[in-house]
Amino acid sequence: MAYIPKSKVNILDTPGGEFINKLTGASYIGKYLELSNGKYYEGSNPKQLGQELIIPLVSNQLGNNNDFEIYSNLKPQTTKFQSQVKTIYPTKSIPTDKDYTRGYYTRYFTRKVNEPRGYIEIDQDTFNAIGQRKKTYDYNLYEVGSFTWNLKNGTTTSNSINLQILERTFPFVSIIFPKLDEFEKIDSILTTPGGELYYEDGREYIGPYHIHEGKPMVGAEHTEEPHATLYYSKNPNTFNPTFDSNREELKKMDNNLKAPEVKGGFRY
Repeated sequence: MAYIPKSKVNILDTPGGEFINKLTGASYIGKYLELSNGKYYEGSNPKQLGQELIIPLVSNQLGNNNDFEIYSNLKPQTTKFQSQVKTIYPTKSIPTDKDYTRGYYTRYFTRKVNEPRGYIEIDQDTFNAIGQRKKTYDYNLYEVGSFTWNLKNGTTTSNSINLQILERTFPFVSIIFPKLDEFEKIDSILTTPGGELYYEDGREYIGPYHIHEGKPMVGAEHTEEPHATLYYSKNPNTFNPTFDSNREELKKMDNNLKAPEVKGGFRY
């Protein structure tokens, strides 16, 4: 099998409920490969692809058991409605240039009310149709939600926080958003030639820096390793006009990472 460059593949992990084996239809749990062509394969070795995985379709039917047959006889109009609505297909929304300029965009999802882990990502049109109870989809069978997804300059932490907040309302929703830096774009590295930023003890700082939670810090990117906070004043404990004059510039930089915000979903 031909070698697949690492730049063309993501190695991810699924806890289950996301994929089924294309050949057998069995649910899959474990490592998988996401190729740039949109296909998925079992395993973690780009040189040797495993079985192909597919995202299962979400059925509009409540079931095929005896209870459902009784319900169909008692509620023929409802059953007719369910047979006429469209099937909901997974759709991954792709951020636009405008979204990247803003630094974030909104992602949408749905699940069947009787399947706690049966989430799929959907587009805004599907989200609106279900939320507005249009007859395009079975709005009685699904609940929908949305939340903010950050796109620029260190998104792993902020997107993780957003999902943690979201899970208070939608447990297990994180399973469909496993790649916390998905679609992330790193801006050009911020640097200072001097006369702008200082360590807490007043020493001048020269070199690359980044903005984290509204504060400049040493280094091009934020990491878990200890690194110093920088200041726009040689003495951060006193008022300094330089800090005030840079406040708006700093605010604009910080806005690239949208503060965690979760929009409410609809439940029926």
